[in-house]
Order: sequence, then C-alpha cells, then structure tokens
Amino acid sequence: MMNRIDRLRHFLQERGLSGIFIKGLSSIRYFTGFSGDDSLIFIDNKQAVIITDSRYTLQAAAQAPECIVLEHTDGLWEAIRKLSFSGGKFAFDGECFSYNDFQCLSSQLSDSTLSSLSLVSLRSIKDEEELALIRKAVEISDKAFEFMLNNLHEGMRETEAAALLEYEMRRLGSEGVSFPTIVASGIRSALPHGIASSKVIERGDFVTFDFGAIYSGYHSDITRTLVIGGASSWQREIYELVSNAQMLGIKNAKAGITGTELDAVVRSYITSHGYGQYFGHGLGHGVGLDIHELPVASRRGKEKLETNMVVTVEPGIYIPGKGGVRIEDVIVIAPDGCNVLTKTSKRLFEIN
Repeated sequence: MMNRIDRLRHFLQERGLSGIFIKGLSSIRYFTGFSGDDSLIFIDNKQAVIITDSRYTLQAAAQAPECIVLEHTDGLWEAIRKLSFSGGKFAFDGECFSYNDFQCLSSQLSDSTLSSLSLVSLRSIKDEEELALIRKAVEISDKAFEFMLNNLHEGMRETEAAALLEYEMRRLGSEGVSFPTIVASGIRSALPHGIASSKVIERGDFVTFDFGAIYSGYHSDITRTLVIGGASSWQREIYELVSNAQMLGIKNAKAGITGTELDAVVRSYITSHGYGQYFGHGLGHGVGLDIHELPVASRRGKEKLETNMVVTVEPGIYIPGKGGVRIEDVIVIAPDGCNVLTKTSKRLFEIN
C-alpha cells in the first residue's frame, strides 16, 4: 500500500498539490486497504489519515497499519479541524464527492484552495496482487456458471436461474455480486441490461447471462448466451457472428492499440455482415475494484491500452422483438496480445 501512496504523492506533486481528500470507497481501499464505508482519507507528503467512526476504528487499524486512524464523533467534516496541516492547494476525488460534500469540505478549508481530481487513471494498470485477485473472482464466476448449467431447465424463472448463480458464487467465496445479475430470455435477450425477471424460460429461447463475483474487492464480469432446446437457423447465424466478432476483438487486443481502434475493428466486422445497427454499446470496459473503470474500449476510448490493464471484450447483437446474443470475457493486456482470464466455453450451449 505504501508504494501506491507514494505514487499518489508523486501524482499530487506533479500537479502542485499539497494533499488530497478521498471519499470514494474503491480508491480508499486501493490506497490504504481499508474497506469500511462512511469514511474519508487525507493524504499529503507526510501522512495518510483515515477519518472514520467507532464502527470501523479497529477494522481500519487492522487493514491499514501504515495509516493514522482518526475517530470522529461529530461528523467527518468537523474532524478535519483535528488534522495537522497548513493551508495550500488541495484536491478531492471529484467523481465521488457530492456538491454538499464539497461545500462541507470547503467550509473547513477557508485558507486553502480546492480542485477536483480523478484518481481512476492511477488504478488502470494492475499490479500482480490485483491480477491474482481478479483471476480468483473470474474463477468463481466460471465455476458458478457451470453449476447453474447443470441445474438450468425449461420452465424455470429468470430469477431462479439468477439465484443459482448468486448462491454458488457466495458458496465459492464471493463477497457479493458485481452488479444486479442479468438473465434475459426470449425477446428479453434483446435487452442489453435485462435484469432477471419473473419471466419463465421457455423452449426455443435465447437466454443471456451476464454476472460477476467479487473477491477481496475485485470484480469479474462474464456473459454467455445459450438456447433452451435446439437452436434455430437465425439463432445460429447471429451467435456465430457475435462469437467471431468477439474472437476478433481478443485477437487484436494488445498494448498500443486504443480502445477506439479496438472497438472499430469489431464494430466494422458486425456492420459488414449487416447487423451494425443492432450493436449499440461499447466493446468493453476496465474491471478492478469497480465493475466499470478505465480503460474504455469504445468510441470514447482514445487512450492506448497498456500492459496489465484489465478489460472486457463483449460485442453483442440485439434484435428488438426477436432476441439477442452477447459474449464476454475478461482479458489482461500484454505487449504482443492479451491473456484471456475467462475459461468458460464459448460454444453455443443447447439445453434440453
């Protein structure tokens, strides 16, 4: 953690800043190891302080032994007065501060200037410890999908299938779900974010599963689409197209390519086969302590991918009133390619 704090201090010094106030849970965990909520950290070139209440003081001391733990009784913002620092230029993680938070912080720093700063870029390249935790989260989701497949059947509600996944991930050590589990069957599979509903899964349905586990704070993200019963010709057609597009994305993912360029390779392939209008979202996103973080593999992803960035590759085709397919893996960028962490087969499962 001290290496991460030192990198943050260097990051601040380059910008002429004396220190930073951090409220975002993921960044607090990244820089200190502390996983409690309702807390604030302050880091400058001399100290790293966790401001929290009595519910978390013991936890903070155990998880972040390098930090000073300051217990507050009258509120986070009033406790700032107890910190030892002089006026200057300070930052706050603007992506996680509300306007009210900013007002409260400003009222305690009348002799200082405040500016918003994003910390997400500092977390985009993963170290070996982070990669190991992400691999474990991916392993849990892979095994949970296998468990669910062995128990899935026609007549089951989408919510029941989601419960099987979530139960097994918990049993295998997941802290929770990365996001509300998506199980979308039949015409609902054309909904990219079709959260599990009470719909009954029927013969002939495409069923899209998109879910993830959390292990020691780090997320996984996997999508597979299957068919209940035998697949029809149109289902085979778009499944094969999405599968080929996804493999094309993996083949072209490497250090040096931008997220926009990678997205364009896959989007052009889908468009050339007449389905461009049915692929509306970006190709992928970074995964780590947040389920969506940098880098971005989409039309907005102007930055180059770098070695040890973790990103998803998840093209899809969604035809309203008919159905859709998405296939998603988590990959780690390497100098000359990438390593695919997701191990679940991408063949078209036909569940009888």
